[in-house]
Amino acid sequence: MEELIFNIKDLNDFRTVSYYTAHLRHPLWRIFSGTKWNGVPPFLKSICNQISTLIEESELSQGEVVQYIANSQDNPSYFFVSQSILLYGTSQKLNEIERYYIADRTTELPASITIDVEILSCAVACFVLDGNRFSDWDFRTIVNEEQFAYQTNDYKLTKVFNVDFNQDGFVFNGKYYLYNRFIDRNPMEFLDKMPAVFNILTNSTDLEAADFYLRLDERLSIPLEEANISHSLQFEKFRGISFRFSDTKLDKLKNITVHYNPETYDKLLMVIKKDYDGIANQEFWHIEVEQLPFIDGTESCENIKTIFVHGKYYPEKRAFTHVDFTINQYPIEEYCEKQDDHSNNEIQIDYYTTKECHYKIWCVENIDISEEIWYKLTSVSLPPIYRNLFDEILEKI
Repeated sequence: MEELIFNIKDLNDFRTVSYYTAHLRHPLWRIFSGTKWNGVPPFLKSICNQISTLIEESELSQGEVVQYIANSQDNPSYFFVSQSILLYGTSQKLNEIERYYIADRTTELPASITIDVEILSCAVACFVLDGNRFSDWDFRTIVNEEQFAYQTNDYKLTKVFNVDFNQDGFVFNGKYYLYNRFIDRNPMEFLDKMPAVFNILTNSTDLEAADFYLRLDERLSIPLEEANISHSLQFEKFRGISFRFSDTKLDKLKNITVHYNPETYDKLLMVIKKDYDGIANQEFWHIEVEQLPFIDGTESCENIKTIFVHGKYYPEKRAFTHVDFTINQYPIEEYCEKQDDHSNNEIQIDYYTTKECHYKIWCVENIDISEEIWYKLTSVSLPPIYRNLFDEILEKI
């Protein structure tokens, strides 16, 4: 696999694609976060075709490829990506436990099962690109590699008109361009569809009467008909499933729910991860509830501490066998990325602190704890504002 990765990074297209993906809001592994396959994104199609050939030439088995990316120490998100591949990309249906054991290297991918080549090559492309993000931001290098299709002035700017600004990019002359990474994409107001700077320009000046210039690097463009232009809320009040104990329908091995207070932007995170008890021969769920106070990044403190309640829930017997109370500590830079929930780096909202900073205070286990007692223990462990969010997730209000 190391040789395959080297050959992928050596492709002529790799640097250009890496540059494009460095301007995306989310890491590429999120392409596989849904329950169905939506096809290779347009900006990855060419390199995926080349990677498909490289995989075939490498003589690696499809199972070896899947298990390698699943067990990456650098990006554990691909453990779940590998199971998504096995969910919607195989010639024969595999159940959840079978997919988990294959990803975990407990068992091998059966020889009778093949994985869709398009899906596998896309997963490998995303894995390599996420793990080798473009980092050469020296302007002397960037300027030499930029590609322009229109006339530019001495500053490499093109005079534009009829520009349609969106959340992550803009439309000009039948093409969709990602915003340059040096443009702050934060909106002025919660529901704005464009960055604040372009909101001010479009609402306070007549851009069509002015001479308006933009840097139009063609490496950041795709044909408009191939673009998936969507607007997502920067702060989502409701994201993910409601928790109804054993009646909860879990679509994935890891399920994330976030509720937030629209006045303070404080968030409550619930993560439900499926697991299997080999001794009891039944499924159980890790249920993690964590308060995420809003931090605007200007605080002078070095660390942020959060309340974290973890339980092991057995849906068949409708009981918890373990509940613990912990305080998590994060460096403020990492915490701000976690709480923001829109990082392009490895720190997502379910980012977990180190064991050293996972400061456990009490734990009760090896006894059946009722759903109601778990609810009460978790609720009273949270500050009042988070209790309301907790009740929202459980649909108690």
